[in-house]
Amino acid sequence: MQQIAVHLYRATGAGIAIALMELLARVADEPLSRVPFVTSIVLVMALPDSPPARPQAVIGGHMLSCAAGLLAVWTLGPGEQAVAVALGLSLLFMLTFDVLHPPAGIDAFLIAVFGLPPAWVLSPVLVGALFLVGYAKVWSAGERWLGKSALAKMLSDTRYWQWKPPKVDSASLIRRALGQRRREEAAPKADDSPVKPDSKIEG
Repeated sequence: MQQIAVHLYRATGAGIAIALMELLARVADEPLSRVPFVTSIVLVMALPDSPPARPQAVIGGHMLSCAAGLLAVWTLGPGEQAVAVALGLSLLFMLTFDVLHPPAGIDAFLIAVFGLPPAWVLSPVLVGALFLVGYAKVWSAGERWLGKSALAKMLSDTRYWQWKPPKVDSASLIRRALGQRRREEAAPKADDSPVKPDSKIEG
């Protein structure tokens, strides 16, 4: 039950983060399709203690992936060849600097496909990565606080939620059934024989 509560809390956090991302994109007049944080939000909120969810991995991964995309576009121009080179360089950079964040690969892809300018790296990518790291830290702190609360203790105590069937005394039930049967056998039986009609009818 406590594990279900943790999953619900993290899923709620992811939903709120997505809603905030959509709001900020609308305020910045940035097309939602060019905001590369959906999978990052899912990863960071679902597995906050995993290596790819570390702050340095989130920020560094997105920045290095953007650098790979810009380098590929400046060398080859936007297009399919640039996409392949950008993604390869993105993975190479993240592995080399130990900041692997798989969702960040979308940055290199978007830059190589659309030929996005360096200003896009600052906003929404850098701003979004910093916001996501701060949001995830606050949400994880809330999870730790809830884990120490009375509610968590209640959820971990099976007495509060685990249903247990009532205990049944089988021997007592058998004795009661046998006693009822003996009483039925000892009771006098009614005369079920049919009444014979009189052979003579008096006039």
